[in-house]
Amino acid sequence: MKPAQNMDNLIVDPATIAQKYVDEVQEEISAQKLRIRVLGLIATNDKPSVAYAKATQKKFDNVGISYDLQHVERLELEQAIHSANEDPTIHGIFIYFPVFHNQQDDYLRNQVDYRKDIEAGSLYWTRKLYSNDRLVEPTTAKKALLPCTPLAIVKLLTEIGRYVGGDSRPLESKVVTIFNRSEVIGRPLAMMMSNDGAKVYSFDINGPLLFTNAEPKETRITRAEALAESDIVITGVPSKEFPLIKAQEIRAGATCVNFSSVSNFADGVATRTDVFIPRIGPMTVAMCMRNTLRLYHNFHE
Repeated sequence: MKPAQNMDNLIVDPATIAQKYVDEVQEEISAQKLRIRVLGLIATNDKPSVAYAKATQKKFDNVGISYDLQHVERLELEQAIHSANEDPTIHGIFIYFPVFHNQQDDYLRNQVDYRKDIEAGSLYWTRKLYSNDRLVEPTTAKKALLPCTPLAIVKLLTEIGRYVGGDSRPLESKVVTIFNRSEVIGRPLAMMMSNDGAKVYSFDINGPLLFTNAEPKETRITRAEALAESDIVITGVPSKEFPLIKAQEIRAGATCVNFSSVSNFADGVATRTDVFIPRIGPMTVAMCMRNTLRLYHNFHE
């Protein structure tokens, strides 16, 4: 599918952009005759989660990555992770969260060996991200991994020309507002974008923070003030209770991205944006493939 164009703005279909990265992964695997195996672990019977897991499995298989999807009971998940860590035939591990919907999920995320952590959500990769350390080790040129969903958003914005300032500071002088400060997506994204020069307002239920140069600071800015100032607005609030962002709240010509499972923008907001990205799912899967390939080259080749 091609991006849909209306009279006032561009609505971007992420599947079109994602296909470029999927094709690159497939070509590299085919050209180098790589044999990569991934283990997907799902510990829920939630129908949307199961459907997403099966779709991911199919996409990985299609590019030549063997994807073993296994359903485990949630109390057996920790042992399944440890077994996969010790299995030299498994090159990447993918876990479908949430499982317990509490801090137990963070604990499980950190049980994955960083050398097999496709989502780059464990502390090893998080520390590198927060310190802006972009290499696996100082003595090598191997690049560190970035978390899949934040990376998907950055790559989407890059592909549509909204992440293209200076070489080292592509978001210099830009203002970004992010509604989500989870340790998995929102906070890493704020760190990444502020490392790249942006002034980032980060909102969650505990109020706003301001990120500059990867340093969070307290701020009293209101939602209305932040939205009126922002060049880019990114939302990821998985709740229908979130007050939808209306067209009149954002500045004309802003770029808006929704990565939540439910839309955080009101109907008509696209008429005021320069670019509107209503979902990012296909791009996240593409970045998971990209991370899988990088793990293989960095640690298993």
